[in-house]
Amino acid sequence: MKKTDLKAGMPLDVIFENELNTPNAHYMKAAVYDIDDQFVVISQTSPALTGRFLNRRLLITFLVRSDNRILRFGIPALFTELIAAYPMSSGKTAEALRLQKQGQVEPTDFRMYFRVKPPSSADLGLFLEEKKVQLLDISIGGAKFSYSERQFFRPGQNVSFKLVLREAIFNVDAVVRKVQETSGASRNLEYVSVEFRHRDRKIETALGGAIMDIERSLLSRGAA
Repeated sequence: MKKTDLKAGMPLDVIFENELNTPNAHYMKAAVYDIDDQFVVISQTSPALTGRFLNRRLLITFLVRSDNRILRFGIPALFTELIAAYPMSSGKTAEALRLQKQGQVEPTDFRMYFRVKPPSSADLGLFLEEKKVQLLDISIGGAKFSYSERQFFRPGQNVSFKLVLREAIFNVDAVVRKVQETSGASRNLEYVSVEFRHRDRKIETALGGAIMDIERSLLSRGAA
């Protein structure tokens, strides 16, 4: 078996193919139950897909470690059947999805495009000089925020932040990509887009997990 082959038990991230690399993409967790040359049977996704999504094209993706790097691969597939009681090896049954392969395994990467608008209740904060900024959206690759105290941000400027995720605090360097100033009563408010320059796997893992948790919460409430 090749390193890039799917196998039973492998965890998956599933996305609608037409949402790949879009800001509002929905990412769902699943696992492989069975696989052959034509079909892949996976667990019901989280959040769950219902029968109304039949015949939608999906991309089923998985991670592979290669030469001390973690790479993501994907297989395009068609959602062909919702199985109400798929027999498990334990003798029990579970809801499952049957997907028909529509292509070969290929490298894929969607991390930099996945943005969420964190609600005020999210346990996630970005701080500039000990002052919390108002996050408008965030991804592993960067963030957009509003700032009420004029700092004269300039495109290309290097900025250092503290990123707070639950009880963990990370130092994150970034570069300013875009600045939009407001006029009128809110003339002291700036909208700033930054690109993170971190290369720390711990930060990526923690931030990626927090973003996925927010997206799943929003999706389950119908707010995404």
